[in-house]
Amino acid sequence: MIGSLKLRVIMMAGGSVIGLAGAGALTWATIVSLAPHVGLAVAGAIVGGVLMCIAAIAIWKATRPAVPMEHEFAGMTAAATNTVAYIRDDTLDTLTGMSLTAVSHMVEKRPLLTLLGVGVAAYAVTRAPNTSAGIVDRMLSRLV
Repeated sequence: MIGSLKLRVIMMAGGSVIGLAGAGALTWATIVSLAPHVGLAVAGAIVGGVLMCIAAIAIWKATRPAVPMEHEFAGMTAAATNTVAYIRDDTLDTLTGMSLTAVSHMVEKRPLLTLLGVGVAAYAVTRAPNTSAGIVDRMLSRLV
């Protein structure tokens, strides 16, 4: 199994190198074929400009979200509020010193930041429970 994985990784790396060499050769061939008509420097600039435009279009298409942000995170606020609703108010007040309404306001105001903050707090508590109480308290007070 490991031998097969190693072979596939080597083949992928080799394919990438050969693909880059092929792209370079094709670029050079295009420059050489244009050089008699417009000159070597202008041919290089034309081919470089076309390749940069293609790269810019590819990057633009790759970074555009497939689903608008509003639709992607539409149910997150409601799900976070429903999850907080199952926690008793006195338990939340004991753990964080915050009321349920303050937490609900925090979730409605910044759902992604609240989710990230809870994840960081959970990680901090599991890594160093003795030193993380102050950090979690400061982080939660900044989110409100």
